Amino acid sequence: RAMPDERPASAGTHAMTSAQASSRIVVRPGYSQMDWLRRTKRERVDGGDADAKPLDASRVISLEELATHATVNDCWIGLRGKVYNLTAYVEYHPGGAAVLEEAFGKDATALFDKYHKYVNGEYIMRATRVGVMPGYVGDSDSD
Repeated sequence: RAMPDERPASAGTHAMTSAQASSRIVVRPGYSQMDWLRRTKRERVDGGDADAKPLDASRVISLEELATHATVNDCWIGLRGKVYNLTAYVEYHPGGAAVLEEAFGKDATALFDKYHKYVNGEYIMRATRVGVMPGYVGDSDSD
């Protein structure tokens, strides 16, 4: 039986080389990507008031407006034509807030693809969507 302060090894755990172990990112307990996804099911994370109606995710957000949301306490990004309010997500990002700061207030698609081409960021951030960028043409697969 596990002690209350012990955490079980995750499924898929495998041996790592010392180089892999030294570059491994350690996530604080309660701040994994699974914890984030659970939080998005429990509470509103798009920056809107809890009692207010949902934000209009099809609202066009100008690049000028996007640029005004460029701090760790108010950070929006553009990704593949959609705009997300990442303020609630920052503390869940495995690389930390400092890594994300370069993307705040901008179209972060190229930067995201440089490091996370294999990650479905739109799925992870879907609950934080606040609008679309000018010229965005939706597709039925992602909306």
